[in-house]
Amino acid sequence: MKTFARNKKGQAAMEYLMTYGWAILIVIIVAAVLFSLGIFNPSTYTTTIATGFNPHSVPAGGFKISSGGVITMQLTNGAGATISITAGGAGVGGSHVNAITSPATPITVAPGQTMQLVYTTGASTLTSGSGYSANANITYTNVDSGLTGFISSGTLSGTVS
Repeated sequence: MKTFARNKKGQAAMEYLMTYGWAILIVIIVAAVLFSLGIFNPSTYTTTIATGFNPHSVPAGGFKISSGGVITMQLTNGAGATISITAGGAGVGGSHVNAITSPATPITVAPGQTMQLVYTTGASTLTSGSGYSANANITYTNVDSGLTGFISSGTLSGTVS
C-alpha cells in the first residue's frame, strides 16, 4: 500500500512539471524573441533632452554627440546681458575634459544670441545608436557688469549619432 501512495506522489509531480514546464518554456521563448528585437534595449527609449544650463538654454534638438566623443551644442544666452565665455568642459561617464574646441575662447555672446559650441569629451569609444548622458559646462563673465566666474552646467541625454 505504501508503494502505491509513493507512485501517486511521483505522478502528481510529473503532471505538475509537464503542465507548468511548457508554460515556463513559452515565457522564456517570448522573452528571448523580445530581447532579440531590441525591446529591452534602453537606447530604444532614450529621449533627446537637455536639462540645466540656467539661465541659458539649449534649444530642442540643439545638440548631438558623435561616436568619437565630440559634442556639438547650441547654447542661447539667457542672462539678459552680453557674456564672454572664457572656458568650458564636457564629459561622458568618468571622462571629463575642460576644453571647448571650437570656437576659440573667449567667445562674446549678445543677449538672446545662440552660439554653437564644440566640446571634446575624452570618450572616444562610444557606439553609434547607443544611449548616453553627458555633462557640460561653461564659465563666463558678464561683460555689462564686469562680474566674473559664473558657471552654467547641465546634462545632455540622447543617442550617439
